[in-house]
Amino acid sequence: MQGLLVALFLVSFSGCTNKDVEKAFKGDLRPGKANKIIGEYCQSCHIHKDFDPPLHVSKVRNLYNRPVFKKARECRSCHYIEKNWMHNQHERKTRMPKDANRGKFKKFEKKELSRKRRG
Repeated sequence: MQGLLVALFLVSFSGCTNKDVEKAFKGDLRPGKANKIIGEYCQSCHIHKDFDPPLHVSKVRNLYNRPVFKKARECRSCHYIEKNWMHNQHERKTRMPKDANRGKFKKFEKKELSRKRRG
């Protein structure tokens, strides 16, 4: 029984979580550093290996009508991750323009606007 508890304990604290990636997506880092970390994280995927983050941000902003996304300077405005605790991995997600323009992310927008007002 003790062996099982020790094994569960070790498994729960092992793994390859990347705290900087999580902090970047939460907005706990300066925007420049966060964008760099998120860009490198996205480029780690074979689909985005040739990805140019600054060009992407400036190009994609025009697809959005809502101010939080239209004026975005951070990757995390449109992209986020959800943690799969069972496998200790992240699932990459996007707040797509079509959904954002329909107001699907009002809770996120409100949170971001209050963040910007605070400082």
